[in-house]
Amino acid sequence: MPAKLKTRCCHPGCPNTTRDRFCDTHRREASHRWSDERRSTPAQRGYDERWRKVRRIHIKRHPYCEDCLDDGVVNTRNLEVDHIIPIDVRPDLRLDLDNLRTCCRRHHKLKTDEDKRKYAAGVTAPNADRVAACGKMTGSLRGVP
Repeated sequence: MPAKLKTRCCHPGCPNTTRDRFCDTHRREASHRWSDERRSTPAQRGYDERWRKVRRIHIKRHPYCEDCLDDGVVNTRNLEVDHIIPIDVRPDLRLDLDNLRTCCRRHHKLKTDEDKRKYAAGVTAPNADRVAACGKMTGSLRGVP
């Protein structure tokens, strides 16, 4: 079967030619844009004003990436707050400080990728008592207004 003819990239103003819809330069950008358009808003995913309040409290209490600290590095840059048990697995733990940990963007991505593999394989989430018993975090904001 003959190779598909090259055509211009579908990105506005791009002079590159490709056998696909977008050239190598714009393929990833188009994929991200398509993904963002299909994704629900942050508020719909549970990141509302109450979440921002809980996040601020957590960051004040734990201002370093916990994974970097385990490696002996004090990292206060690009901090994110991770749900130990993801929201889509246990939505009831969304605002529970015992279910949160601070990590840098790099470690958060690694943990999120691991969660996707783990929960896609059918692993069930531990109950809230086991999360609290892990000893890493203390305090709870259940029922935060």
